[in-house]
Amino acid sequence: MTRETDSAATSPASWAARFAWGALGLLLLAWTVFEAAKHTGLTIPFAVFGLLVPFLTRLAPGSTAVQHTLLRVWIPLVVMVICSAIPGPADNTATPFTFGMAWLTHIALRRALGNRI
Repeated sequence: MTRETDSAATSPASWAARFAWGALGLLLLAWTVFEAAKHTGLTIPFAVFGLLVPFLTRLAPGSTAVQHTLLRVWIPLVVMVICSAIPGPADNTATPFTFGMAWLTHIALRRALGNRI
């Protein structure tokens, strides 16, 4: 008896979704590196920290629930949208924006590799 998720993982729609997540992840990775190099300063460590957030949640108590929450697309996307909506110079919002983008990069690449949480 096979599980439903086994057949879904090999379906053409699944491969198309994984390819789309991979393309988005690579685009976001290039954009994250560009933004970190452009703004320098605190943007670089925050970009690295954004990529590592889901890995660091394994150290937290109740880590499964925390990790499931932190691997939702909406949280880093909201961070990016809020930073984009704040008026003023881009240098003030570049650090949290890049953090959210790096976090979203991690999620996209993880989903491209088949880790759906």
